[in-house]
Amino acid sequence: MAQDQWRRSIRQLKEYIPGKAIEEVKRELGLDKIIRLASNENPFGPSPKAVQAMQAAVADSQLYPESTGREVREKLANLYQLALDQLLIANGGDNVISLIGTAYINPGDEVIYCTPTFPAYRTTTLLMEGIPVEVPMTQDYTYNLEGILAAITENTKLIFVCNPNNPTGTIVENADFEAFLQQLPPHVIVVLDEAYVEFIAREGYRNGIDFLKDGYPVICIRTFSKLYGLAGTRIGYAVGSKEHLKPICAVREPFAANRIAQAGALAALDDTEYKSKSIRENRFEAVKLIKELRGLGFDVNDTHANFLFVDVKENVSKVSEVLLHDGIIIRPCTAWGLKTHARITIGTSEQNERLLQSLRKISAKLAKS
Repeated sequence: MAQDQWRRSIRQLKEYIPGKAIEEVKRELGLDKIIRLASNENPFGPSPKAVQAMQAAVADSQLYPESTGREVREKLANLYQLALDQLLIANGGDNVISLIGTAYINPGDEVIYCTPTFPAYRTTTLLMEGIPVEVPMTQDYTYNLEGILAAITENTKLIFVCNPNNPTGTIVENADFEAFLQQLPPHVIVVLDEAYVEFIAREGYRNGIDFLKDGYPVICIRTFSKLYGLAGTRIGYAVGSKEHLKPICAVREPFAANRIAQAGALAALDDTEYKSKSIRENRFEAVKLIKELRGLGFDVNDTHANFLFVDVKENVSKVSEVLLHDGIIIRPCTAWGLKTHARITIGTSEQNERLLQSLRKISAKLAKS
């Protein structure tokens, strides 16, 4: 009876289940030391300068923040050589996705994306009574741009491209993506989710902001949650043309990013040394971890993010459960219908070694059975 009072589109939604919280595992299993390699957080935490700035901002937390995040936008505009009205600050990247959906999707509009990918695209489409059009990834788990082009109709409104893709860590090739953009009909907008873009190491690789400057119909989503280690404060942003951002500004909450988050973001952007260290350590540990995991017989994609997409060749839920009792949280990809794959955040050297020790024990037991 209560469901009769719900908004109709809610009935189609699946609740998003994030990676298990450290506090939850401690409570359930009575463990003291937990390593979470499930949510792609920066294992080194935020910049000490960001922590100091956020601590100072707490003293003024009785005051509403500047509503548009102007200081953060100014710093980003200077960093990327953009106009101020090409940036919009929000409460994390997922908030930007919701705002884009609210601003653009009408009932019956089609929204295309590939699977497996970040589930928020489907959720926001269904919530706005749009029609999700899901195109399978290519065999190597890369966004299928040809398949997307073939799926476009006169009802297509948005195309979401997660690049690097979550959970696979793959990227689209620049030449392929530009050719794709050139073939789009004028009624379609591409939303490039670039939550992990800073981790791409390929020299000369062009990101969404580059394509935006070339005049393509692109809205980019960026976040301070991953590289900058500010996932707990919730701050992200959109980059686009003034015309594309205008309806998003209209539906954005008045104080979408809190005062403490804005202070942390400003300081994090200034601490370029800390940013470089995080990227450098991530790449170094990724190479080691991929080699060791492949040595255990697992299939591991080359990654362009701060996580690995791993086929453990066994029931991943069982492997995950054993790791959980060892105090290690990973993300099984069962929610994407992948029964043997896991998404594993690249941690510190110590964290990665603990993971490998546990996986070696699991592999040895499986080999005997």
